[in-house]
Amino acid sequence: MISSGHRLIYLLTFEEDRAKRLIEKLAQEFKTRTISWSIARGIDQGLSLPERDPNSALGDLIKEKNPAWFLFFDFHPYLGDPYLIRALRELYPILAQRKQFIFIIAPVLRIPLELEKDIVTLELPLPEASALSRLLESVIAGVQKKRDLAVKIDPDLKEKMVRAGLGLTEPEAQRVFLRALIEHPDFREEHLDSILFQKKQIIRQQNLLEFYQVSENLAEVGGLDLLKGWLKSRSKAFSEDARKYGLPEPRGLLLLGIQGCGKSLCAKAVSNLWKLPLLRFDTSQILGSYQAPPEVNIRRAMQLAESISPCVLWIDEIEKGFSAHLVSGKEASGAVSRAFASFLVWMQERKKPVYVIATANFITELPPELVRKGRFDDIFFVDLPKIHEREEIFAIHLKKRGREPKIFELKILAENSEGFSGSEIEQSIISAMYEAFTEAREVNTRDIIKALSETVPLSETMEEQVEELRSWAKNRARPASMDTKLIDLLSSPPPEKE
Repeated sequence: MISSGHRLIYLLTFEEDRAKRLIEKLAQEFKTRTISWSIARGIDQGLSLPERDPNSALGDLIKEKNPAWFLFFDFHPYLGDPYLIRALRELYPILAQRKQFIFIIAPVLRIPLELEKDIVTLELPLPEASALSRLLESVIAGVQKKRDLAVKIDPDLKEKMVRAGLGLTEPEAQRVFLRALIEHPDFREEHLDSILFQKKQIIRQQNLLEFYQVSENLAEVGGLDLLKGWLKSRSKAFSEDARKYGLPEPRGLLLLGIQGCGKSLCAKAVSNLWKLPLLRFDTSQILGSYQAPPEVNIRRAMQLAESISPCVLWIDEIEKGFSAHLVSGKEASGAVSRAFASFLVWMQERKKPVYVIATANFITELPPELVRKGRFDDIFFVDLPKIHEREEIFAIHLKKRGREPKIFELKILAENSEGFSGSEIEQSIISAMYEAFTEAREVNTRDIIKALSETVPLSETMEEQVEELRSWAKNRARPASMDTKLIDLLSSPPPEKE
């Protein structure tokens, strides 16, 4: 951009020192000097007046006739001033004559309409693995020098430490590495959790993504055999072998279905199956935040996800954040619509391996642009569990609560729970256990049947919506479960030959 003559460059980043270091290094290659300004310290070098007022500082910089690069830190709040806007517009042609450039370095993008054609925006990405690796070596050397002892960490463990630090800025990563080495001078693999714990706290403070700790696995998901098989077949999709084979990195999966049938549980289990970190994307948090516009939050969240890649990005109930009436039509919200457009572009153009798993309960509320072919690798429909799946779900939840499934009549329970979702089955077991606990005895099959009979399942209270969802998915989505008749056919012994 410098070589092609862009004179006003807006560098979007929280890492001021890193940005300044990169610009100064580039300035040396162009054999020129840099002059910095901030409201706190004024002009820190090169000019006689330490002007702190932005208007006076800009006026003073205009007097500088020699080649120079000017760095303005956190200048964005003053870009609404008519004088500054006019001064920058008149200064632009003069900058070319003097071989001068202006860099605005700020964490917030705020460009007035009058300057949109003159300012070019660059976003400084978070440090990659190579930069964090050098930083870790520097931290280790510093600890060794300060404590006068040798810190021995093998290369494989260093690589894991660097991967654990991805997604952090340089100062954050430096503090995290230093603290981990202070707490554990004999740093070993089991101490990696200390880095991940600090990283989770930092990510949580940003209110963009939640670093989700996963304990669930596919064994805890009852039924959904077709979906589970599909996920297992792609467990090596992010490997180098898959790239060498010529396969592209998988993009994502949309799980559409009835509430409480295991969509979110599957999303969490995928992270465990593929051994990838899970990031939860809360649309209400990002779109409803007043700290920055939704489109800015979206961009920052996607940048954070890419820096931690390969990872799984889980968007629960995506229709609540990106509903059709908010992103298109008469009721369109400008901010949400722009955020949605940014998200669609990222989904289509992203280069880093971020696997998006979105869940939705109401397909009619999703904008058609989101469900068109190519956004996701596939769309699966998660229906109410069939009888063989309900048996499995009862067994899973009974075992989870310390009961031996074999002592319960699982087939009778499955027959009595027609139309129940997985979460409703779980609640019926809990309700039955409360009843038995109150009477100071062990829970049994009759208690659960009684709890089922006292429950009105969602499939009855929302019968029309369930049928509408099934009708839409019939020819547009893949079924997540195998049909019971097909199960019976496959499990029955072959007919004897006469």
